[in-house]
Amino acid sequence: MNLNEQSLFTELSKFKNPDYKKIEAFLSVSATSQLLGELFFNRIPAIAYGVLKNGNLLGKTGREFRNSLSTAFEYNKIKNQSYFRCIEYLNVILSKQESKYVLLKGAFLCGKYPDGYRTSNDIDLLTSPDDVSSIGNILGEFGFRQGNISNGEFVLAERKEIIESKLTRGETVPYIKEINLPFMRYLEVDINFSLDYKNGDTGLIKRIISRSEKSENTNIPVPDKADFFIHLCCHLYKEAATLPWIKMRRDMTFYKFTDIYLLLSEFTESEINAIYQRASELRLDKICACVINWTCRLFGYESFSSLKSLKKIFLKDDEVMNTVIAPAERKKYVYTEKDITKRFFSPDRINLLKERSENNEKTQNEN
Repeated sequence: MNLNEQSLFTELSKFKNPDYKKIEAFLSVSATSQLLGELFFNRIPAIAYGVLKNGNLLGKTGREFRNSLSTAFEYNKIKNQSYFRCIEYLNVILSKQESKYVLLKGAFLCGKYPDGYRTSNDIDLLTSPDDVSSIGNILGEFGFRQGNISNGEFVLAERKEIIESKLTRGETVPYIKEINLPFMRYLEVDINFSLDYKNGDTGLIKRIISRSEKSENTNIPVPDKADFFIHLCCHLYKEAATLPWIKMRRDMTFYKFTDIYLLLSEFTESEINAIYQRASELRLDKICACVINWTCRLFGYESFSSLKSLKKIFLKDDEVMNTVIAPAERKKYVYTEKDITKRFFSPDRINLLKERSENNEKTQNEN
């Protein structure tokens, strides 16, 4: 995308504080097929539709452009009805066992966005590493099998894949069941037992679960406000800073940044301070600061001008901001492109990585 298309992409994602005059100025030359593809690739076409509709700007786009966004918006609303039914079904299943867990990400966020703005393809839950097997066994009793969806069909996972996922992703291979609901043929459940790519800290996960609360809208168990946000940051960071995700082009999908943007936009000063204090207690403050920095740079610092305390959180740690881990190879890489916006819009982020040698690392540590 050219710079004007990139700017319009960003403006169309700012649904909490859209600048309609700036959007209108870009529309005549930048509402292109390339931009449309990027909106869909990053799973935010319904957000763009809502922003344009609320600003009475749909008529200033081409027919195919606005019809594509409108179709995505209507699809999302129907899919979410199926998704919310799946959440209720999963809660009933898991109520039959004693292992503790909380639901994450889309299970809560899909209901927090305006209707249709966000969807989820699966249900993520967080549990202690000690409880992964018992929850997996319950799912198995109700017809779930571990595997993946390929070309619309279920493919059973091999043992090697199941083991590799635990070692490199901090989560299980998905548990999948065919349910045949509108726009959701399969229900996919991911069991997370870590906040990063490694095996989880059992004590940390248990402390997060012990502070959980029931979502006011769906009555599902979720982490409290601070822990939910911290986990969201950790999950985004895990994908952005782990080589297999970059190779799959799933490392910086933009809807994950809109999640951070949404929550940051609604926090009060006292809430953001409490969250950062909690992150410090969990020794996750640098990761949270990194993700907050990335989000502020992508959306523009002016989007969060009401949160004065964010200035204390801004991070300039190259190790955290620009390092990528390759767990299987036990290697580290560093981004040669430090600007997160340029990095995001790069068509090939793999080529922006340079392997970090042990000698370079020792030199940096000595300095």
